Order: sequence, then C-alpha cells, then structure tokens
Amino acid sequence: MKEFSFRTRAENIKRMESEEFDLAIIGGGITGAGAARDAASRGMKVALIEARDFAFGTSSRSSKLIHGGIRYLENKEFKLVFEALSERRILHEMAPNLVHPLRFVLPIFEGDRVSPWLMGVGMWLYDILAMFEAKMHEFLSPAESVERVAHLNEKGLRGSYVYSDAYMDDDRLVHATLRSANELGAVCANYVAATGAEFTGEKVTAVICADQRSGRTFKLRARHIVSTVGPWTDRLGHSLFKNWKDILRPTKGVHVILERAKLPVNDAVVMSTRADKRIVFVIPRNEMVIVGTTDTD
Repeated sequence: MKEFSFRTRAENIKRMESEEFDLAIIGGGITGAGAARDAASRGMKVALIEARDFAFGTSSRSSKLIHGGIRYLENKEFKLVFEALSERRILHEMAPNLVHPLRFVLPIFEGDRVSPWLMGVGMWLYDILAMFEAKMHEFLSPAESVERVAHLNEKGLRGSYVYSDAYMDDDRLVHATLRSANELGAVCANYVAATGAEFTGEKVTAVICADQRSGRTFKLRARHIVSTVGPWTDRLGHSLFKNWKDILRPTKGVHVILERAKLPVNDAVVMSTRADKRIVFVIPRNEMVIVGTTDTD
C-alpha cells in the first residue's frame, strides 16, 4: 500500500511546485476527495490542496446520516429519493466498516399534518424505492412506541413507524477516499491554502498556494481547476477573482451533542416541530447522542 501520511506531505508539496497537473482540486472534504479519486481512476494527473486538515469543515460536522430523505416523498421528489437510496446502498457496499445500518423511529401524534395512513403509504414507497434491500418498515402501537423510546411524550401519541436508513463515520470516510485517491496517483496535501490565481487571458492556469506550516508560497499549475470548498465558495472566489460576485445563499444546521446516558436511545428518532414544521433528529453515536435540525438561512 502506498504511504499517505504526514511523512509524505513535504514530498507531495514539492511535486505540486515542480509539475503540471491535469486537474487541481481546492478543498479536502468528501466532495474534493471523491473528485480526486474519480479523476485519478480515469488516468488524470491530479493534485488536491486543503487549507486546514482534511475533512475539517462540513465533512466532519454533519449529522452523520446516510439517508434517502424520506421527507422528500411528500414533495413527490421520487427520483431524488431513489438516487439517494441507491447511493446509500453503494456506500454500504464500498465501505461497510464506515457505513452502518440504523433504524429510525418516527412517532405520530394527534394533530400532525400527516396521518398514520398517509405515512404508511410513504413507508411502503420508501421500501420500494430502496428495492427492499434494507429491513422493511414496521408500525408500533403507542405502548410499543414508548417501550422502544422511553422518553416519548405519551400524550396524543397514535403510534410510530420504524424504518431503515444508515449512519456513517464521515471524517474517516473522507480519509479512506483520499487514501484510495493516493493509491491511484493523486497528490494531496493539507494545510495548503489557495490565496490567489495566475491567469492566461481569462483562464486560470495556476493557483497561488501558501504552505500554512512553513509560510512559503508556490504556484500549482494545472489545465483545469475545481473548487470543492462548499460554504467557503464565495470567500475563495474573492481571493482568486477581482470581480467575483457572491453566488451562495448560506444556511446553517445546528447540532447539540449530549452524553448518551442523559438521553439513552438505541434507535434514531425523527421529530417534527409544531412551530415551523422543521425535522429534528436524535441520533445515537457511540457514547454520544446528536440532536440536530435541518438547515435554515
């Protein structure tokens, strides 16, 4: 196996300084790592830089879920759900040590917008779109629901549905993908920031890089440049282009992490807030429980 560690970083930076690449990728999260692996597997000469540590940003601060997005069924986005469920299956096959099945409990209360009958239809659709490759859904009575999730509010509880999705070790998945890219010849280095660009006409032909460890700067030359920095896109754009105009509408997702002893659950729990209809997950992970909501502006 080809070494990929802090010991190879200096040599990788030397190669970035002295060679020209087919593709330079800015951003070392899962999107950048996946792009590097895919491009290198197709015979391209690839370099990847990350300003902080690999998986520093979104790719280590997620809700850790690999899910098809059951809530999208309500908007009839069947193609999106099918694609997400297919990717869930592929990820589980590729990295069974990092992607794990998880059962989700979805309680239903009186006054909820979606009736138990309609939710049951959605569960069948979810199983069908998953091609019945995961454990099928089940319905629990109110008493069974409280027995399964001890902290559930019994008032108005009409029962709950239990269905299958998965969770992942997100940062380890990034590093595994980068190791695979490294095996295929990609040259990757962390703590290297993109601080500017060199142009030939209107085309970017080199990225000005700053080694965050040594303070040295160098040029990374490539025929094509890809940005995979996610929420930092506008910040990077302003550092590379004088006339950059913001293109993002930033959102945030807040997660609270509790000791599992304070909220002992064995399954994930899906809840809907009454005020703004947002979805909140309670997700067990090792000795912790992650309580998180969908993102807002």
